[in-house]
Amino acid sequence: MKQIFQISWIAIRELIYEKVFYLLFSFVGLALILGMLLGQLTFGEQAKLTLDFMLGCAHISMILFSIFMGISLFQRELLMGSVSMLLSKPISRTSFLLGKYLGQIIVQFGVIIAMTVVIALTCLKFDGIQYTAIFQALLLIFFETCVITAITYFFAVNSGSITASIASFVFFIVGHYKAPSSGHLSGDSKLVKEILSAIIPNLEIFNLKTFASYGITISPQELGLSFAYALLCMAIFLISASLTFNRKDILT
Repeated sequence: MKQIFQISWIAIRELIYEKVFYLLFSFVGLALILGMLLGQLTFGEQAKLTLDFMLGCAHISMILFSIFMGISLFQRELLMGSVSMLLSKPISRTSFLLGKYLGQIIVQFGVIIAMTVVIALTCLKFDGIQYTAIFQALLLIFFETCVITAITYFFAVNSGSITASIASFVFFIVGHYKAPSSGHLSGDSKLVKEILSAIIPNLEIFNLKTFASYGITISPQELGLSFAYALLCMAIFLISASLTFNRKDILT
């Protein structure tokens, strides 16, 4: 466990000094400002439109961060061969993988907190804002990014940077795709739908942006179930990534 925390601390420092981190953070700031400006163009629904834009920008920014930073953080070690030097010490590959993941998750949590503060301060000028709904929506966005990051690490272990990024985006898009009911599908289509449902997590579980803009909250039990589902998905992909990484040939 000590090794995991040590590697996670190194990963945190790498992400803080990563140029792409600041580029994405700039994108977040511009997106939030754009959301506030567009919200002023409406009459009567400024609060809802502003909140919609800000939550949407926060969601997309966090997904981009989790995918590109996950690939950069992990693939760079493999391509440069520096991971072999680290693993020559009494550090297991699983500890290395989990340490990198934990470090990135901690940074992402800090970013989502910063976004929460910005959105909350922006909404102070509006009446009737349900802040609990906003906090719940952003918390579930964080849960989703944890799952996407685990998926990214799985593909980063098994493929190159481009393939890993494309595959991660496909999982993100399909995970939010609402497929038609099985009753309207043929036999082959049903089989494909069932396979995709078994492999790709249902990310719509974490989508509360629309509810938040209307001030609708969910119960603590539903929030707990979403957290449990996120933990299950994270465990599946991280265990799969660890098993593959333990058998992977690493360049020296």
